[in-house]
Amino acid sequence: MLSPYVFQVATPFSTGTGVYLPDHGLVVTNEHLVRDNSTVVIGSETSAEQLAKVVYLDTYYDLAFLKPDSHQDFPPLLLATSDPAVGEAVTAIGQQFGHPLRVSDGQVLELEHEHHGIGFIMHDAWQEAAHSGGPLFNAAGELAGINMYDIKEGKGRALSLPATVVNKCLSDYAGGKEKPAARCFSCQTVTYETAVNTTGFCPSCGSELTLPGMVEDYQPTGVSATVEAIIKTAGHDPRMARRGPNLWSIRQGSAIIQLAYHEDSGLVTGDAYLCSLPELPNAELFAFLLRENYKLQQLTFSTFGQDIVLSLLIYDRYLTVETALPRFEHLFAKADEYDNVLVDKFGGQWL
Repeated sequence: MLSPYVFQVATPFSTGTGVYLPDHGLVVTNEHLVRDNSTVVIGSETSAEQLAKVVYLDTYYDLAFLKPDSHQDFPPLLLATSDPAVGEAVTAIGQQFGHPLRVSDGQVLELEHEHHGIGFIMHDAWQEAAHSGGPLFNAAGELAGINMYDIKEGKGRALSLPATVVNKCLSDYAGGKEKPAARCFSCQTVTYETAVNTTGFCPSCGSELTLPGMVEDYQPTGVSATVEAIIKTAGHDPRMARRGPNLWSIRQGSAIIQLAYHEDSGLVTGDAYLCSLPELPNAELFAFLLRENYKLQQLTFSTFGQDIVLSLLIYDRYLTVETALPRFEHLFAKADEYDNVLVDKFGGQWL
């Protein structure tokens, strides 16, 4: 089973996928997913969400390596030593936070497909944006590549960086004995962080170079800063909650609450996804939701697809820590209370 090796990756700017390599203690993903971040949030179906430090940046190959706070005790994941043959079956796996794991089967269409001067594996195990940074496995269950790009001129086709190149980058990083490092886009030289190398330029060719240690921690501004202050005051780590632009996810007990800022409308929303509807929902369940809606203040029950959601709406003009915190804390507490009632009494299904 390969899904435990697949990790979700989230920053304040984007979300994507990565793959964990136990032998190296690293999550491999795309550089463009983690750009301008010193730490990111990762998590998987079997591993708790945690922070991971960005320790390797490679704008040339669009690769980044992340160092999790804790090591995952998984069996080794083998990297293919050669490219899969044209026509060979491959599987792409991707997962973004808040979405189920996506598995796509296909085959290799072309080898050494040149894009920006790099030879990629072209395949049709296509997943759109969900697979960016995620693994491509061959028929033997080996890591065959890291998914990179969709081909605009050929819908349903995607490019993966071969595992042989990934392995070379891992070796280059290991040469610095776990010092954070970056590859120069201009001359492809890998530079390691040292006490004297803080200039922001490649020592080999003089081109601009960003080392991981030069990236400052993200500092939210405006409404985002207020939302994160509310999250922190409520006892949660806002860094762990970030799920892309103006989106946060918080776990309160057994409930999952998504906070979002909609700039166009000026609305800040809190949606607590409590549980899924039972396979055969009955009138008593919906009557309960309507009765509770009548009694609740500033909170509203609704359904989204098969999920039961408890929601809070606030306009950004009224958003301050002092005024909004009690309302969000009320949402968090009620969410953790109602999900148990809906599952135990009305047959709801845990998410």
